[in-house]
Amino acid sequence: MREALQFLKDRGVPENVIRHSLVVAKYAKKFAIALLDKGIDVDVDKVEIGALLHDIGRSQTHSIKHGIAGAEILRDSKFKDYARFAETHIGAGISKDEATKLGLGEKDLVPRTLEEKIVAYIDDRVMGEKFVSEKEALARFKSELGDTPAYHRIESLFKEMRDLYGREWSDC
Repeated sequence: MREALQFLKDRGVPENVIRHSLVVAKYAKKFAIALLDKGIDVDVDKVEIGALLHDIGRSQTHSIKHGIAGAEILRDSKFKDYARFAETHIGAGISKDEATKLGLGEKDLVPRTLEEKIVAYIDDRVMGEKFVSEKEALARFKSELGDTPAYHRIESLFKEMRDLYGREWSDC
């Protein structure tokens, strides 16, 4: 964890993004442990590091392309195994068709592994440095995205995580 945090600092990630990433890592780790306690096989350490590194691309851009930029940074580093966390964390991922239209390349950017899905889910629930309810997060995404496939993927991811945990997960 310390090494990944230092890597963010060395790459010039803004302090507010580092604080956000620390909050995402904290809650993603707690959620992963909660799933582990329910007998669900999840790599807690991978979730924590993936969550910490997910926004590293914000050292270069704050546009939607930060996921791709972050994956490139990670692939060229000792953290190459975490590149997909950067690529797939936006919303509930971006389909190949949408990625192509957005100029992100012809690549499926939807999280596949449970660990990638946890990071996307928790990142969607952390606004700045505040962890919010699913209802609040979904309202924000509905307002920003409207009734789009991207919004429905987020809804679906939230349902998948609820189904795994047995209800909405909250640290409280």
